[in-house]
Amino acid sequence: MVDSNKLVFSNVSFDPETVNLLSDAFETTWQRVQTSGNRLARPGYAKVMREVMARQIINLAQHGERDETELSDSAVHFFTANYKA
Repeated sequence: MVDSNKLVFSNVSFDPETVNLLSDAFETTWQRVQTSGNRLARPGYAKVMREVMARQIINLAQHGERDETELSDSAVHFFTANYKA
C-alpha cells in the first residue's frame, strides 16, 4: 500500500473510496512491473520507481481518471516509455 504520509501533493484531496481505488491501482501496477522482470523493480531502484508510479497515478486521478484498469495501464505505459531497463 502507498504510504500516504510520505507523498504530499499541494491542493490534492480525494474521498476515501478514491483513495482505495488509487491504492489498488498502484498495487496492481507495481505487481505488473515486478513480474515483468524489469530491472528497475529491483530493490535498489524500487523506492524511487514506486514513487514515480504513485505520482503518475495521482496525476491521472487529479485529471479525473477513476477507472482502476486505466490508471494501472497508463502508469505502466508511462513507466515503460520513460524508464528503459
